Amino acid sequence: MKGMHLLSKTSLVLCVALSITSCREMQPENEVATAAESAINRIAPEVAYPGEQGVLKQGTLFGNEITYTEIDNKAVFEGDIILSPQQLRGTSNARTEAVTMYTSLWPNNTISYTIDASIANKETILAAIADVEASTPIRFVAKRGTVTLPGSNPPLIEPSYVTFTGARGYSSSIGRVGGQQFITMPISATKGGILHEIGHTVGLLHEHTRSDRASTIKVNLANVADADKPNLMTINQSGKAAIQYGQMDMGSIMMLDSYAYSKNGLPVMTYLDGSTFSVQRNQFSTNDIGCITAMYSNLYAANALDVFASDVISGNKSKYPSHYTSVEAMYAIPGIIFIGRGPNIMKLNTDTGEGTALAYEFNGVKGMVYSKGYVYALQNGYLWKIEVNTGSKQKLGGQYWVPGTAISYAYGFLFIVNGDNLFRVSMDGLSFLSMGTGYKGVTELAALKDQLYVVKNQGRLYKINPMTGVTTTHGSDIFGTGAQLTSSGKNLLVNSMGKLYNVDEAGTIKLISNNWSDMTHLAAADAGN
Repeated sequence: MKGMHLLSKTSLVLCVALSITSCREMQPENEVATAAESAINRIAPEVAYPGEQGVLKQGTLFGNEITYTEIDNKAVFEGDIILSPQQLRGTSNARTEAVTMYTSLWPNNTISYTIDASIANKETILAAIADVEASTPIRFVAKRGTVTLPGSNPPLIEPSYVTFTGARGYSSSIGRVGGQQFITMPISATKGGILHEIGHTVGLLHEHTRSDRASTIKVNLANVADADKPNLMTINQSGKAAIQYGQMDMGSIMMLDSYAYSKNGLPVMTYLDGSTFSVQRNQFSTNDIGCITAMYSNLYAANALDVFASDVISGNKSKYPSHYTSVEAMYAIPGIIFIGRGPNIMKLNTDTGEGTALAYEFNGVKGMVYSKGYVYALQNGYLWKIEVNTGSKQKLGGQYWVPGTAISYAYGFLFIVNGDNLFRVSMDGLSFLSMGTGYKGVTELAALKDQLYVVKNQGRLYKINPMTGVTTTHGSDIFGTGAQLTSSGKNLLVNSMGKLYNVDEAGTIKLISNNWSDMTHLAAADAGN
């Protein structure tokens, strides 16, 4: 059984990272001595207040000291990011009572939005939104105005939404900050500039602030005015809030060019050989899309070579940067994907795909399930209990499950397909009861709201009562042999013959995507487990 959730994530996961260092700690990484370049055909960095320097302030963001600029009573970070009081505890009077907290991602992958009446040309905004929706799990929905909640009088204003509005320059917030927040743009705004700001809104920082940038570029702060130096600071990884996805991406729409923030026309950033570079503002790069997909993923899959992040709305997939070949079993909980991949059971961070070994000597895992801090795995005929933090492992009973092919959890019990039989098993593995026959060849068993589901008998989906073992058909469609099955905690997901389907509690089947060939495993993260 695998599961998943559609709840909001509260840790901000970025392509670049989140632990901040003070600009006072910054030193020129390498001297850059390239001649000044003409500004013609250059893409200027997105900034909220062009030509204004403001006042440098010290503050705390995500538990780390930062330097930001205060302009028009706003905290401006990295030039075009407006920090909220909830994100920033600063030294100015307006911010002394704010507390540091992680920024939330947008729940259900959905951003409610309005476009201010001052925007004459809405087509550019709508074109940017269309690009985001075509390539990522993010969906934009026009703001409904008010929502009526049980017991609310008067009706509550919709709590979180984005307003696109006109201003002197570009700006946005990092992720969802709560209430109304803004994406501002100049009258000459381009689709690329708006996409850049939407990148911040969904949770991305600037690519050049990655902590690993020194392997790709060098920076010369001597060519930067003091007021702009905080925009060039490096962000170091630290804890949950410091996530870096893949390698540095010079094609990212979040990258700035060589002359960004230059005070003298000399390059600020160059490649390691001293050559300069430009940037693109046409579309999200493959790495941008992969990072956003991983941030907002609620479904995971594997083929013979890789593990993928996806979502149940579009079914679009993005390959994690690390390769994981020959996956034998897969299960997911919020934040973690467990994979059996001989000889180890591994823990993969769902935000980055980076993995560490959890338990060793586990070749040939037939299935895994999670409950209350432990992974239960079928391997070599044994049922294993593995603590998810320490990796300590324990055999539960004897070698009873040699023909075991699938495992799930529901109603306080484990359920194991063993040969032609389905067994209900106590959590200590010492007692078990046959729940019926007819399960030969079954490799997928999923639980949804304390009911079990299985694909068998040439591809028909069945619901199983976990107390009686009585089976009933669930829906009328016939899936292919070897269909993969998982649970969202709300609906079932089935991958069959290269197509991903959603199946609700009533058995109604809806096609999500046609692009699921070659996938061998399916998993999602059920927050209820």
